Amino acid sequence: MFRLLEPADHPVSPGTPSLVLFGRRWVICEYAQLADAPPYTCLSYAWGKAKVQEPLGQGQVMSARTVPSIEAAIASSQSQESWAKNIKFSHNGEAEKEEAGQIASLKASQAFWIDALCVPLDDPARAACLQEMGKIYSAAYQVIVVLSAQCSSVMNCIRRSEKIDIATLRRLESEEWVSRAWTYQEAVNSRALYFTVEGDGSVLVSGNDFLRSITYAIEDYKSESDFDNLTWVETHPGLNNLEMLLADYLIADYTDRSAYQAMSVMGQRVSERPEDYFYAMIGSITTASSILEDGEYLHPAEYFMRLCESKGDFSFIYSTAQRSEAKGQGWRPDKEKLTAVLPGLIIFGRGEVGTRETAHINLDKMFRPISGALSIDGMKAASWFMGPQSAGLSPDEIAAGVLKRLRVLGFTGCGEYLEFESGLFFPQSKPPFLNELSVVVSCEINWVTGGPGLLLRSSASGIHEFVDIGAFVGRSSKVGDAISIC
Repeated sequence: MFRLLEPADHPVSPGTPSLVLFGRRWVICEYAQLADAPPYTCLSYAWGKAKVQEPLGQGQVMSARTVPSIEAAIASSQSQESWAKNIKFSHNGEAEKEEAGQIASLKASQAFWIDALCVPLDDPARAACLQEMGKIYSAAYQVIVVLSAQCSSVMNCIRRSEKIDIATLRRLESEEWVSRAWTYQEAVNSRALYFTVEGDGSVLVSGNDFLRSITYAIEDYKSESDFDNLTWVETHPGLNNLEMLLADYLIADYTDRSAYQAMSVMGQRVSERPEDYFYAMIGSITTASSILEDGEYLHPAEYFMRLCESKGDFSFIYSTAQRSEAKGQGWRPDKEKLTAVLPGLIIFGRGEVGTRETAHINLDKMFRPISGALSIDGMKAASWFMGPQSAGLSPDEIAAGVLKRLRVLGFTGCGEYLEFESGLFFPQSKPPFLNELSVVVSCEINWVTGGPGLLLRSSASGIHEFVDIGAFVGRSSKVGDAISIC
């Protein structure tokens, strides 16, 4: 069952719960499946702390921002003049393409999907809907982000192509939409993204204009304030978080986004309910229908991992979560929050390709660094990760500087490291012993100067025993071996 909020321009049963907005009566319309629904618009907004009674008589509370967000979306999108004045649908201003774009967007603005009113209240329908959020947002004709009124000055600067000064940019940093778990997948899955602001129906900005303007403003801010990477993340985590979302929106496709990338971005975000963290990650990596049979239920963390496995991506292995105690599954995270070993970075790579066997997994491409003193190339790569302040430092000082930056990015490991010719490996926990331990680093998931890795114990069977995860900083390789892990 798929639900949309639509104008009651057709006969409805007497007593049908409704919402009156701008003189029109709006009701929830139900469709047997998403494919049966008309073109629609999804809303993306932050709930905030204030709650009110839901207006359609379902006996629930919802965000006090829900109705104002609907009003802002209606005001900014339900006239062809608004689209004509604010949005360009063709590069050369071709009249026919402009008019066609305006009409199509206007048509899609006659039906809205908004979480507080359209997600079913009871399980299993509610859980099924949350598992398919990626599908709902990617199938929408457009997504409108409704920012709070404090962002009005930012939006007007973008609309007028004016420079966004530091004070105005800082208002955006404190906007809750920037840090919410759900808003990440809502934005990156959209086919057409637009921004408006609560309380000002005249503002409508395309996603590309918004992203370009904010990216330029952040770069100007960094340059004017002489921020290095370390100081930037320390002092402006909110803007860094927004910067990651913008980069992800521009360079990634949900079909290519790895589990690690979703974990990395989501580690900096907050959610109303613990399970929403996983549902938002699920929506960010797939738009497919549920992989479960009717009536089947899995914990959202387990569902996320099974979905990744079905795509052949095992990069969720680089999570700080506790491991399973089941035989042959010591490598597999348990059902708790899946936080990336090193969050806070845009990660390159489609995923950790592998296959799952009954008693182990096979990972296809893993690089084995060679034990030994840090080479010149390894030191250069580690120094680059640390930043420009690394010039002239000793290997020990570089290691300390690398750890400092790892900490700022969110690394929670023990702080000790293993030295290799090509770089430094920082395990999550202090190794109980070093004999028969080896390190392998992902060739598929990387952050330019390194990537996530595994600490393994060798065995006579050739299947390595999982010991720990860690962060490798140094010169990694694109060529690796297949590794079997239990």
